[in-house]
Amino acid sequence: MPQAEAIRLIEENADDLEALQRRRVPCMMAYLHPFRLVETADEPAWEVTIEQVNTRGWDYVALHRLVGGVDVGLEPPYHLVVGRDGALALPPLEALRSPQVAVERFNFYLAALLLGGIYCEAITPDGLDIGSIIDWKYIRSHRPGVGAPNRFHEQIRSLQASPSEAIALTSPRRVTLADLDQAMRAGLRMLSAVPMVRGEYLLKGTTGLARLDWGAALANLWIVVEQLLSFLWERHIVTPTVAADSSKARRSQLADTRTWTASARIEMLTQKDVIPLESFKALATARKARNDLHHSGAHPTAEDAQAAYKGMTGLLVTALGGERPPLLDLDLADHGLSDPFAPPGPLPGQPTHWMAIPKLPGEGDLERAEAKMLRAKRE
Repeated sequence: MPQAEAIRLIEENADDLEALQRRRVPCMMAYLHPFRLVETADEPAWEVTIEQVNTRGWDYVALHRLVGGVDVGLEPPYHLVVGRDGALALPPLEALRSPQVAVERFNFYLAALLLGGIYCEAITPDGLDIGSIIDWKYIRSHRPGVGAPNRFHEQIRSLQASPSEAIALTSPRRVTLADLDQAMRAGLRMLSAVPMVRGEYLLKGTTGLARLDWGAALANLWIVVEQLLSFLWERHIVTPTVAADSSKARRSQLADTRTWTASARIEMLTQKDVIPLESFKALATARKARNDLHHSGAHPTAEDAQAAYKGMTGLLVTALGGERPPLLDLDLADHGLSDPFAPPGPLPGQPTHWMAIPKLPGEGDLERAEAKMLRAKRE
């Protein structure tokens, strides 16, 4: 086809092309994890029966449905778009077109949700999907990430999940779009009040704590501790001192991190009653563990990681002028891994469904022998 003819056809169909482009808008995607269904006040709760799980008969269209948007301060008309299955979608703006930057931006918003009282975990580059918004009704993934949450969503959205995976659809955690919006607003406000804090590290540290990864928890939470110390040092030491003596030498001396190390700053801020004594003690424990990790690779304990979290949250409350973030009302143990070596606790109620597990050769005889021995001990 001659070039002039091609140009003429494009011009004649410009309106149709624009309309078609509006029907499918490209986006980047991540997912709330742990898995949640997002509900709205004007739609009934989405339910799945055990029969639908066993026959792969759940309403997969509903999982793709766009339920609304959350204002995260993007340039109008863009929002963080939210899907029924916890999908979060951002436009592929030029400034976000790198895996690291996109992940950082998603983690910033997830950190805001966490601070606002909705538990969620950090993503890594394998947690990114590339997809599109169709007719502003559905969020479709075209290139799923290889992370475990992404694979789970890919399978439940395409009716490919096995019954053992799809059973999560029968009793999922739920959150309303209104609660997401409220938590996001609160979290973004707190992060803007303490601009030195990078929400990504707070999110990764809290994720490490919930996942029993004490090293990751301590390392990331200590980064937040140092950011908060810098904020408090500037507010309570540098600003009032420079107000009285604005010389370059005085400001340079206060900014010298070799003299004013983290431990020295903690001591000074504690003596000035900025940092409470309880936070000081937690920070002392965490600082020693962090130094051991950094210099000799000594793996921290659960107590070390918990001390870092306690010290960090104490500094955060101080930096926020005494405001208590909803994050502190979350029970992280309710969202994290359980100790595999802890004795099993009682079942919470009666089982509602069961699935036979194929036996290994000889396993049935072994189980019967073990049961017989257990009965003999009880008698």
